[in-house]
Amino acid sequence: MAANLSQFIDIHVHILHGLDDGPKNLDESAAMAKAYVDVGITCLIATPHFIPGTAWAAGRDCITNILQDLNKYLFEKDITLKIFPGMEIAYHQKLMDRLEKGVLQPLGESNIYLLEPSFNDSSCDLLECAREMMASGYGVILAHPERIPSFQETAEPLVDLVGQGLQVQINIGSLLDKFGESSKKLAMYLIDKNSVHFLASDAHSSTSRRPPNQADWQKLIGILGDDLLTRLCVTNPGSLISNI
Repeated sequence: MAANLSQFIDIHVHILHGLDDGPKNLDESAAMAKAYVDVGITCLIATPHFIPGTAWAAGRDCITNILQDLNKYLFEKDITLKIFPGMEIAYHQKLMDRLEKGVLQPLGESNIYLLEPSFNDSSCDLLECAREMMASGYGVILAHPERIPSFQETAEPLVDLVGQGLQVQINIGSLLDKFGESSKKLAMYLIDKNSVHFLASDAHSSTSRRPPNQADWQKLIGILGDDLLTRLCVTNPGSLISNI
């Protein structure tokens, strides 16, 4: 099956304005949306950061309201992009408690949560939390572990947990040399170990850290091949949503 950029469902996107280090206002959000539509992409999942104790900790109701505002604005601008709600949840000690209280937003229409590891701390507690979440019936996708120093030092515990049901998302930029050699090396290692399930942009704007374009897509085909790229960018993401 030929991999087609227009079929790409981006599951990790910072497009909701005023919630994190993504767009500051509706115009910037709309510019991101237009960048997706201009290359034929019609569907994505918005994943604002959730980092307790910071300004980047919008709950589910806030995300719903901001998404409604954006959808109305895009309709007025005739920008046709289907956006599902999600959240990039930073690992924290009260994560399970917040999960059980319904504070945290899963991805799309699924019962699967995007979990962000710390760039500075050990990954041991994070992996234990992911294990506990899965044991409680929640699905877990780990965001961009290839960029995390602790996983770059040793990826075996991560690969072992994938064997127990953990799913992994890597960033397109890691494969395109945007985050350094260590990130690309680990990304390719995880792919070789069949330990990658999703490829996403982690886009934050329409310019820097932007959505992929056709040139990026052709490079990804060269790196991964049509079949794997389709699985990571179309088939698996499609399982998170059912009413595109």
